[in-house]
Parts: sequence; structure tokens; C-alpha cells
Amino acid sequence: MAVLINVVMAVATFYFYVLASRRFYRREEPFLGYLGIAVILDIATALLASFRLTPTTNLPGSHGAPWHSILFLVHITSATLGMFGFIYVYLVLVVKGKDRPYDKLRTFQYRVLLPAWALGEVIALTNSILKMVLKIRIYDYF
Repeated sequence: MAVLINVVMAVATFYFYVLASRRFYRREEPFLGYLGIAVILDIATALLASFRLTPTTNLPGSHGAPWHSILFLVHITSATLGMFGFIYVYLVLVVKGKDRPYDKLRTFQYRVLLPAWALGEVIALTNSILKMVLKIRIYDYF
């Protein structure tokens, strides 16, 4: 059950990204603190998973990164672009101030960054949950 830490962190990150992104898009306060929490959780989750510092479900077979899997590549690409995109948004808001109009940035982060990041995260969550429950790795099939 220790492997649930990855799922819990991913779900918490998902919650804070959706909350912050939606609030920023709709010009509702507060959003900057939620975005900061999401970015920190996302970076922590990525680093902990990449360096295998959090427990994972061990299955027989290959234990390396499945670079042959299209699904894995979509996960890595979209989640990474989303994460760095949200880091950029956060830094812009902190450096330039959060009270500017940012019409294009608001739309872009809500309609492009959030769905891209969510796609990558849903793939990773699906893989993690299926590894725990059904003992299969979806990256082996797609």
C-alpha cells in the first residue's frame, strides 16, 4: 500500500492545477497560492518518480523506462510540457504581478496547458493504478 503515495501526490497535484487554472482563467482570487502548490507537488512527484525514491509496484520483466511505447512518450511529452508551461505561468505572475489582464495567457493555460498536462497525468495514473490492481503495465501494450 506504500505505492499509493504516488497516486495521492498525483491526484493532489491534479486538484490544485485544475483549481488554480480555473480560478486564474475566471479572474477569481486566490489562485496564485494554489498554482504554487501545484507546481511544487508536480516537481516533487516528477523528481521522486524519476529517481525511484517513492515505492512502486514491481512487476516481472523490464524495469527501465519504456521508450518503445507511444503511450509512454505521449505521457512524458505532454506532462513535461504542461509542467514547464505552468512553471512559466507561475514565474510570470510572480515577477510581473498577478493583477495584469493576461488575456492570452489566461486562455492558453486553461485551454492548452491544463488539458496537455492532464492527458499526461491521466496516462501515468492509469498505469500506476493498473499496476497495483491488475498487475499489468499499460506501456507494454501501447
